[in-house]
Parts: sequence; C-alpha cells; structure tokens
Amino acid sequence: MQGFLAFDFIDRFPKYLEFVLPYINERKLVYVEDIVEGLENGPAALVGLFRGQNVGKQVLKIA
Repeated sequence: MQGFLAFDFIDRFPKYLEFVLPYINERKLVYVEDIVEGLENGPAALVGLFRGQNVGKQVLKIA
C-alpha cells in the first residue's frame, strides 16, 4: 500500500473538477461535515476524531 498527497496530482485538478462538479451540483455526490462549535469543545472533538466517533470531515467552528 502506498499513500499519496492531492498536491502530487495538482496538474490533473482542472480535469477532476470538470468531472466531479456536475455530480456535486446534482447532489449525486455529497460530502459530510461534522461541525463542533466552540474552542472549549475542541479537545473533545479531537478525542472523538481519534476514536472514530465523527462522520465526514471534522470541523471546529470557533467564530
């Protein structure tokens, strides 16, 4: 198994957008954000992230 970074393929990004944007606009492809509000809740959100308790992208909203 080998990992990669998105920036390794930055030259392909325009083609990716051309392909994926119609799916996003038609709601056939969605992304999920798990939003936690308040800096005071940051430590618990981080622990939850490591425990696999979040769904989707973990976001800490502080403002």
